[in-house]
Amino acid sequence: MATQTTVKRSPIVLIRTLVLIEAAAFVAYLAAVQLGNYKYEIYTRFQLLSQILSYQTAKFLLLSGAQLAITVYAFLQWYYESYVISPGTISHRWGVFFKKEKTIPLQKSMTLTLSSGPLGKRLNYGSIYIDNGAPHNSIALGDIQHPLEQRKIIERFAGQQSHHFGEEPDVSKLIIQEEHEHLEFKSTMRFDQRQKETSREMEKAVMKTVSAFLNSKGGILVIGVNDNQEIIGLRDDYETLPRKDSDGFENHFTQLFNKMIGPEFRHLVRIKFQGINDLEVCLVQVTTSSRPVYLKVDSNEHFYVRTGNVTTPLKLSEVEAYSRSRWPRRAAVS
Repeated sequence: MATQTTVKRSPIVLIRTLVLIEAAAFVAYLAAVQLGNYKYEIYTRFQLLSQILSYQTAKFLLLSGAQLAITVYAFLQWYYESYVISPGTISHRWGVFFKKEKTIPLQKSMTLTLSSGPLGKRLNYGSIYIDNGAPHNSIALGDIQHPLEQRKIIERFAGQQSHHFGEEPDVSKLIIQEEHEHLEFKSTMRFDQRQKETSREMEKAVMKTVSAFLNSKGGILVIGVNDNQEIIGLRDDYETLPRKDSDGFENHFTQLFNKMIGPEFRHLVRIKFQGINDLEVCLVQVTTSSRPVYLKVDSNEHFYVRTGNVTTPLKLSEVEAYSRSRWPRRAAVS
């Protein structure tokens, strides 16, 4: 199965827009006729223009130029708008001069509504409305081609994760290694063992590592193992959660991830739990992202990468150069 599908809006949308432009141009022409000699008075105020071009020529160039500019803009707007369906997410991309993008997760519990008018049924186009039941978690695929087929693709990708993680690693083999570019250990996700209380800084440290793996070449974060490679388990973290088990742990991890990194990247992370020596540890397996990932903390955005066994922040002046090197195709498109 393909890793992603790009969906365009139906050409009918462009044709409909062009017809509206022609209708608007005709209305504008009728309005101009009603102005009578006032148009000529305005023209004569531009002395330089009146010396170069005749009144009829200037009028023709103004009307035809405006119509051409609006038509070209309408075409580019249609051309650059698309919907990208990937395992676990869907993105709406649009914009001519300023590129915009909205991404939401595809979940099994989402609501899919298909709408198609009489003309759409004959020409095989329509709209799909996706609602995940949360604020800002909805997308409308407006007037797309083959809506029934696209709905099946969306349903097939819902709740899936990207298939680039490889085999599930064995924690007993991981903990005999030293930390490196693709491996890091964390004692806990949120419990500060020194202060004996939950810590936002601990949560931030976990998400820093995950975002750095996303911006680099991926990696594995093992939670429940300290820097000395000693297994301490997840019991302390479990006790801080409403649901004191691995499900509660994963739910809290996802909430943090969606808030600090973004749900559009969640399919690039796989969480597994393994037991060893009667203790449970969490393996956070991260694949590389196809675009830059920023960590959001207190309304500020930070950019991290892996350099050796260290998570390194980049300055704003360094991010652009790194992005062009890391994602050259994306830089070429933008």
